[in-house]
Amino acid sequence: MTRQKSKLPFDWKILPSVQSVADLLTAEMPEFKSEILIRLTRSEMDLLRAEIVQRKVFLKNRQNVVEELRRRVKSKSEELSSLPLKKVINATGIILHTGLGRAPFGGEILFETAEILSGYSNLEFDLNTGERGERLNLTDDYLKLLTGAESSAIVNNNAAAVFLALNSLANHKEVIVSRGELIEIGGSFRLPEIMKKSGVKMTEVGTTNRTHLNDYENAIGAKTGAIFIAHPSNYKIQGFTTKPEPEKIVKLAHEHGIPVIFDLGSGAIIDLRQVGLPTELVISEFIEAGVDLVTFSGDKLPGGPQCGIVVGKKDSVCLLRKNPLMRVVRCDKTTFALLCATLKRYLFSEPEKRIQIYRLFTRDNDLLLGEAKRIVGTLPKTLVKELGISVRETVVEAGSGSLPTETIPSVAIVFSPKEISVVRLADLFRKNRPPVIGYIKSEKFYLDLKAVPSADLPAVSDAIRTIGASL
Repeated sequence: MTRQKSKLPFDWKILPSVQSVADLLTAEMPEFKSEILIRLTRSEMDLLRAEIVQRKVFLKNRQNVVEELRRRVKSKSEELSSLPLKKVINATGIILHTGLGRAPFGGEILFETAEILSGYSNLEFDLNTGERGERLNLTDDYLKLLTGAESSAIVNNNAAAVFLALNSLANHKEVIVSRGELIEIGGSFRLPEIMKKSGVKMTEVGTTNRTHLNDYENAIGAKTGAIFIAHPSNYKIQGFTTKPEPEKIVKLAHEHGIPVIFDLGSGAIIDLRQVGLPTELVISEFIEAGVDLVTFSGDKLPGGPQCGIVVGKKDSVCLLRKNPLMRVVRCDKTTFALLCATLKRYLFSEPEKRIQIYRLFTRDNDLLLGEAKRIVGTLPKTLVKELGISVRETVVEAGSGSLPTETIPSVAIVFSPKEISVVRLADLFRKNRPPVIGYIKSEKFYLDLKAVPSADLPAVSDAIRTIGASL
């Protein structure tokens, strides 16, 4: 095959039939179903036709076409034979990296849940009565103890938690929200749109930077269903700003018989200052302040699986649990098993030593510096020189909108290669097995060690050696 444009017309008669190529492949790969190979061949044939029309490839004869199709189908079948989700080394420094799966669980939680998930479980079966149970009760005791709430519910993500809270408490009613809290996260979650879809009418009060208590009071009317507070967990408005304390909003709302919904987003279960991290709003403080419903993500600061967690007053949570949409957004046994195993660890002292994200967050910077220097020290000096490898202290972000505008000290192995671009170098690390994901900054390539567990450091060292040998 020649990957160049040809001025000669292509002889379409040399294209083989899909069946003839699939028959050859079936003999070579008997482990695959013949109908799957036919579909793969047809798909690759369509792609090849398009490339021929665009004159991206030129094939001289039928044998060339057959060989090219066989190569493509075999390559695609190998890709499909391995799982599309792969373990990667997160060397971005961002512990809660959305693109890389947010909170890692650590080996202990996976070991603890393996037996449960390998067979059947009491997901909706009460072992005491022998009757049908309620899956939402599996995490209820943990969340009530940890947050001080009266009840709880779990859905598949925090967007669903916000949607269900609004729909359950204020459907066909007005919901008051400050203009300074009309958040957008992830490029697709926009609060005004979520409110509209949930069946409520949004009533904006205040301005972008200043909202007063009387703004809320003046907006309350006969059709008001709730007041909504959104924690701007992925940004901060600084300078000439004003907003009332949540306790004052709750007091005002309850005087008018109106519930308050508070979307905390990241959702810290513990006071992060106790483990040496920047301060973040703690869920229990707002339950104590009387907020009716608090929503937050399970895979951010709680360190668990992706889910939306709702805690609050029993009557309000009951409305969510009974909402027909709960079945649409409910979680499966995998989520409940992992979430229970995560929440359990908060019951004991020093949870930062039991939950993987906090083990990573609180790693000593001197330790990271020593690990980085050990890796570089074991590399061939010629490789260090060619790739311009050095060790540098850095700062990183928590990720996923957690701890906005705050930075955390870290250490990175930095590359300033002489014979290869940093873009190409980053590509080589991504294609390594396992893939190692770093970042480019100021024409340098960084492998940050903040989110790399000690057990994965040898893989980082091996990747550097392997890539260096291939250059």
